[in-house]
Amino acid sequence: MRTRALGAAAVAAALLLAGCGGSGSGTGASPAGSPPVDAPSGGAPPADPPSAGAERRADGARLLYRPGGGHSAQNPAFAPDGRSVLLTEFSGGYNKGDAALGILPLDGGAPRKVVEDPDKAAVNLPGTSWNAAADAFAFATDRESEHDEVWLMRPGGSPERVTRHSDGSGYSEPSFSPDGEWIVFQQSREPEHAAGQGDPAGRDSIRKVRRGGGEPVLLVDGPGTGTDNRQPNWSPKGDRIVFQRRSAGRDDWSLWTVGADGGGLRRVTDVPGEHTDPSWSPDGRFLVFSSNLGDLPNAQVFVVDAEGGTPARVTHDDTAYDGAPSWSPDGRWIAFESAPGGETNPAALWRVPAPANPQ
Repeated sequence: MRTRALGAAAVAAALLLAGCGGSGSGTGASPAGSPPVDAPSGGAPPADPPSAGAERRADGARLLYRPGGGHSAQNPAFAPDGRSVLLTEFSGGYNKGDAALGILPLDGGAPRKVVEDPDKAAVNLPGTSWNAAADAFAFATDRESEHDEVWLMRPGGSPERVTRHSDGSGYSEPSFSPDGEWIVFQQSREPEHAAGQGDPAGRDSIRKVRRGGGEPVLLVDGPGTGTDNRQPNWSPKGDRIVFQRRSAGRDDWSLWTVGADGGGLRRVTDVPGEHTDPSWSPDGRFLVFSSNLGDLPNAQVFVVDAEGGTPARVTHDDTAYDGAPSWSPDGRWIAFESAPGGETNPAALWRVPAPANPQ
């Protein structure tokens, strides 16, 4: 499943290309017994965004943006007003090469690049990486160091560094608390740093830091619990954080939540599979995520009750990998990245109507 590359000094920033040309990711029909996603409450599906491409999959998903030149568009995160989407664009394919941040207007037009540094990678997290209270979005980059740090940027402004550390680990996958005062992130160690730090690789931790900087607070201790913990996203109420977790050395990922103070650890999914990329519905009742549940050939987008239960499938194209989903602020859409044939291929951004009754 999708686990973004760490140690960003090995990758570099990209030019965001205009245009949405190219072929679709396929028109795989829904499997037997798996109908396309339900319409949102109120009956008919919502109208397509003006920027939606003519391409449409059999499951109802429509194209938002496909870059050219082998670039890969990933990690859609809605602006607080729902009128645009923050994204990461890799120049060398899926999770490969230079990376830059862009903002895609949903009323038409190509992405506008906002962060781009030669020989560096700027990467945002799907979900709550763009915050209304802070009037900023959070991202990770190694633009001033040999490892990732947490940064934020106000639209129209300049990047502002939040964290500074020198232990060789990477700080990545940041998302905001609803009040904009805190940023939660993933602390990772590359294999080459693990021995020197006495910290086995693949045992990432979850920490939070104040928006203005300061000493990060440990919430989930990966090395101390023998687990790998990644991609934290803050709930709309601010009381809990969702993340993906696995026991060190295992392939299966499950979804967990933890209190904003680091207490009350709870498991959400208990069915086998690689359940990744979790983020919240705007009302905080549901989680949207990517999974190969049921031994799917390629991961698809699912929704599950935030308290647990049976996941409901949202996308239905077994020929493509669908991941990194984000729910729109009005609750009507789920945006996601999709790579035809799997994660070895460049991805494009798509959107699908959110299910009315996910249970």
